[in-house]
Amino acid sequence: MARILLVAQDGEQQSSVVEAMRAQSTHEIAVVSSGVEALRELGRTPCDLVLVQTDLPDLDGFEVCRRIQADVRTSNLPVILLAQSDSQAENRQRGLDSGASDFIVQPIDSIEIMARIGSTLRSRALADEVRRHNHELAEKVVERTRQLEELAGELRIERDALRETFDVFQDGLLLLDANGVVLIENTAGRRLLDQPSVTPQPVSFRDALDGASRRNFRDSLAEFAREAIQQNTTCNRTLTWKDRQLDVRANPAAGGRALVYVRDVTEERDRELRRLQSEKLASIGMLAAGVAHEINNPASFVLANVDSLAGILRKVDETLRFDNIYANNSSLATMLFDAMTVVQESKEGMARIHRIARDLHSFSRVDDDANALSDVNSAVDSALTMLRSELRYRATVERSLRATKLVRASAARLGQVFLNLLVNAAHALADLHPRRNRLYVRSRDDGNHVVVEIEDNGPGISPEIMPRIFESFFTTKPPELGTGLGLPISLDIVRRAGGELTAESEAGRGAIFRVRLPAAIGVPMARTRTSLTSLKAIQRRRVLAIDDEALLLKAFQRMLVSHHDIETKLGAREALRYFGQDRRFDVVLCDLQMPDMSGVELYAAVKQQWPELADRFIFITGGAFSAEARRFLEDPDITCINKPFQLRELLELIEVRVGASQAQT
Repeated sequence: MARILLVAQDGEQQSSVVEAMRAQSTHEIAVVSSGVEALRELGRTPCDLVLVQTDLPDLDGFEVCRRIQADVRTSNLPVILLAQSDSQAENRQRGLDSGASDFIVQPIDSIEIMARIGSTLRSRALADEVRRHNHELAEKVVERTRQLEELAGELRIERDALRETFDVFQDGLLLLDANGVVLIENTAGRRLLDQPSVTPQPVSFRDALDGASRRNFRDSLAEFAREAIQQNTTCNRTLTWKDRQLDVRANPAAGGRALVYVRDVTEERDRELRRLQSEKLASIGMLAAGVAHEINNPASFVLANVDSLAGILRKVDETLRFDNIYANNSSLATMLFDAMTVVQESKEGMARIHRIARDLHSFSRVDDDANALSDVNSAVDSALTMLRSELRYRATVERSLRATKLVRASAARLGQVFLNLLVNAAHALADLHPRRNRLYVRSRDDGNHVVVEIEDNGPGISPEIMPRIFESFFTTKPPELGTGLGLPISLDIVRRAGGELTAESEAGRGAIFRVRLPAAIGVPMARTRTSLTSLKAIQRRRVLAIDDEALLLKAFQRMLVSHHDIETKLGAREALRYFGQDRRFDVVLCDLQMPDMSGVELYAAVKQQWPELADRFIFITGGAFSAEARRFLEDPDITCINKPFQLRELLELIEVRVGASQAQT
């Protein structure tokens, strides 16, 4: 509802307008009869709309409208002029020029006049809303301007702090324009610009060289910046300067400029390559462990069957001799002798397979505890076995392994060191005559240390190269033979074990690499086991064999049936169920690695339910893959035998286990 002021002298006109507004609206209506009264009323009470008759006695409607618009308090108040039908056309133009919102010529229909009043009021409301929004916007502009001024001050502080921060960076930051001019640089960047020259790497950098082998560092940066600006993309390059590798990245920036970032990545790439080398060794170790395990299982039942076959042949020989059949058939004796020879040679071949599998397994344990006790002689032997084919056609190996003390180091890591040193020595001898080549491998005790020396009679190492042989990526070998990481990694392994790796050489007289490691004081070289003097002294026992290989269980039966009463169970879960019915076994032969339930899990279950039976376990292993399994086997109360094994070894261990169980009871 609006308050409307009607200014009219004509009573009839006045009453008709009032009646129309009251009949068709709820507006509040105030009526005055002169212009002076109207101005006075507006001064006392605000209104939303003024209807003014043009022909008033004191001040005409045009003057009233002009004064209303001129007053700052009422300048936004809409005014509608009411004229008689005989009003001239120029009066309409005069009214609108005086600031009137509308000009109505009477007589006029009441509906139309109310519509025009409503339209004027709506226009006034919209104008008020716009003015309110403009006022709020002006206030917001003032507030935002103040905030921006504060932010600008903070940004100036941040800019100064950022400049100081840039100077703390060890990497170079430079801002270059399209012409290669350095606009901004941090302290590290300024140092880089003072460097005389760099040699780009030929592979990574071939397109940027334009045939030049050396160029000014600033020119190189300018070229990268121009390339980034022209292509509007990030450009990456690698530079080498004084054996340092630098990563250079040029990013396009606003205003036709480029931000160039220069980072020394020598140590980072060295660490990454060492990590990759370690991962590769771990993968090879895992593969070696898997191969060793897969070899050990079939090798075990083959060796067991060969042992059984040898026993059968011996019995046949004894029977034939007892029946004096050889006297009438000498060819049969020859055939039987040949068969026994073949069996014996097969046993020797299986023993060789066993040694190879053992060496593969030793190289598989790349995650051994660095404090584990290790025998350097075994590590050297394993490395020589792995390189047997490599060395056979290059040199004669002369070994003298007389060290008697253990060291605290990973056996696999030591094997890696000796493998690297032996490979280097073999490569040094590659171009010489193999019959004259000599490779000397020696170990000895030296006070509280153990020393291993690997010497060759090759061409030696020149004095110019000697200071750099332990540098990462430095190698004199062709790319297909060396990466320059073997000696640095070996040096790192030896140092981590508390030792030292040194080299001596004279040109034309070969080289000696010496590994010196602290000995584990007070630790015996190896545990010994009492051997049986004769298989005839073995007392017959009741034995249960548990394995997931059916062929291996059959082989166990054939091996032991002449000496013990043996039963077999396929898998740990079947054995566990059987223990609920029968536990009267002197010895339990249990495979360590089984898919459904491992030997370790079976042992834990048996120990919980029948502790006395757990003391009779002998574990058969083709290699422990997990650290948990290795820790389990390192328990002094656990007895184990490695696949493949010979009959005498197993019988001997059974007697030892039975004796230990009886001693505990």
